[in-house]
Amino acid sequence: MQIRSFGCAQYKAFRDPVSVELRPLTLFFGKNNSGKSALLRLVRLLLRAASDRLRGEEFPLDVDGLSYGTEFLDLVHGRLPSSHVAFNLALDHNGKQFDLKTEVQHILGVSFDRSVLSRAQLNVDDKHWEWQFIPDRERGSVSAALEWVPARGLWPHAWMSESSPEELRHQIDYWRSGIARFEDGLTHLGPVRAPIALAYKPKQPTPLAFDGEGFINWLARDTELLRRVGDWFATHLDGWRFALDFSGFMVECILRKGGITINMTNAGQGMQQLLPIVVLQLAHQTGLAGPFFDLVEEPESSLHAAAHAALGDLFLETAKLGQGQVLVETHSENLLLRIRRRIAEGKADPELVALYWVEDCAEGFSRVQRIHIARNGEVDWWPTGIFSEDYQEVRALRRANLERNQKERVVDRSENQ
Repeated sequence: MQIRSFGCAQYKAFRDPVSVELRPLTLFFGKNNSGKSALLRLVRLLLRAASDRLRGEEFPLDVDGLSYGTEFLDLVHGRLPSSHVAFNLALDHNGKQFDLKTEVQHILGVSFDRSVLSRAQLNVDDKHWEWQFIPDRERGSVSAALEWVPARGLWPHAWMSESSPEELRHQIDYWRSGIARFEDGLTHLGPVRAPIALAYKPKQPTPLAFDGEGFINWLARDTELLRRVGDWFATHLDGWRFALDFSGFMVECILRKGGITINMTNAGQGMQQLLPIVVLQLAHQTGLAGPFFDLVEEPESSLHAAAHAALGDLFLETAKLGQGQVLVETHSENLLLRIRRRIAEGKADPELVALYWVEDCAEGFSRVQRIHIARNGEVDWWPTGIFSEDYQEVRALRRANLERNQKERVVDRSENQ
């Protein structure tokens, strides 16, 4: 299964309709507090709301410990009572195409405050089903009637009942269970990974946690993966080779360079923050993790800018596998420049990459714009002033030096006279 696209409207910072088409590597850029993380994390919420892992009738606000708010109104743009949020999710699986569009309505009554599904459209290949809440006059007001509309996440119960067409129920069962299996291959690395511990007691490998915990179990049981991680560090991090030091039942993460060996707890935060990301991507490239769907926030966190470009290569190599998808939220200019360079060199197909700019508008909402990368590595447009800081600083530096030199020449001439 792969996600073809997802989107929203009236969701958190995003007032207007947003649609994000995914590629093997999808990048979100934007300034701080523009909504990049909210957009990247939305895909997990939609998957859970459409999966048979969902329990209960309410729309989910928590996905495996990742909170999206304390109440549904936290999802609504501007927290406007009695407003709605629109979602869409498009998937491909075994040659079949799935496209689900829904609206979830917030209702505020005298004695209740809740969310209900008010509209749904499902397309599977050439089949189409549509459902919409129609007020029952006998129940009084629309809000009072809506209080009784049952749903399971993004699925109306009217579609899941015995009275609905058998083919529709079959399709819902097929996609809900397929999405649940797809979630098994999802790994989400948050913006702050856990510091490296002084020593670990290896256990059976499990999926990496939000803070990156669990990578040591993969490395301790796969010598090829360990070797490749060591090689990657030595090549891209000033010759420091990553390795494991086994002592009894415990294992330490160490770095070696020349005749120096240090425990990784004594290394910079950049290397510690980077390690789970490198392990995950190289695990894909060695075939260890199988089909995958990765969400990675701020991979460059605390890392020297000189190493950012290597991350671009790392993600590109994973994208070339054609076995999964990686979504990356980043601020790194060098990471993007490396990807554009590889495309210009003919070492990567531009179709592998989707690039989006997330902008916090002065009007009080965020919008998302696609930036296309051509085969020569050039982009079809770029937001004004973004990544121009270096250029502006160099210009200011040269201008200051020119003014100083002119003043010095004036002083020299006056003294010589």
